[in-house]
Amino acid sequence: TSAQVRLDFGPRTNAELLVARGEVLAANPHDAVGFHIEASTLAQGSLREREQLLQSRLGLALEAELRLHPSGTLDPITLEALAVLSAPPSHLAALARSQVFAPLPPVLELAALATLRHVCLVRLGRYGSSLDEDEEAALALEQQQRRREEQEDQQEGQQEEEGAEACGAQCGAPAAARQAGRAAG
Repeated sequence: TSAQVRLDFGPRTNAELLVARGEVLAANPHDAVGFHIEASTLAQGSLREREQLLQSRLGLALEAELRLHPSGTLDPITLEALAVLSAPPSHLAALARSQVFAPLPPVLELAALATLRHVCLVRLGRYGSSLDEDEEAALALEQQQRRREEQEDQQEGQQEEEGAEACGAQCGAPAAARQAGRAAG
């Protein structure tokens, strides 16, 4: 009898599977896009309070990675973290008193979702929106790589020349003395 062999790579996103195994799963329950909110974009007056709330409520650092699933659903940790990060300063104390993962007041949920929308727009804005832009970006990367390789080749050539010159100055004198000694002998 033959038995079917199944390999389990653990809870990995499609990006991780693509890098590790060269494959992706059509319906991967662990697939998600990671992102974080930079502390410099938050209201500075409440930065410490937000940091303490994230740590005490969710065990997260200030710029911890949050996850968005391809289906568009937010896990409770991500929604709660976005609420802490985007809440108006006047709402932080009420949020601290509320139960973790309790339904958020509409104003906090809207702030969290607006922050998520902004993050997505900023991230997507970094990428080209047409095939022509993609091809231009790929060409620019190839040109950078070629320039880098040419610079490395030039540096190696210079180092070889310097080494040969140094050896010629040091190694040439004894050889000349030996040749002079042979001619005299």
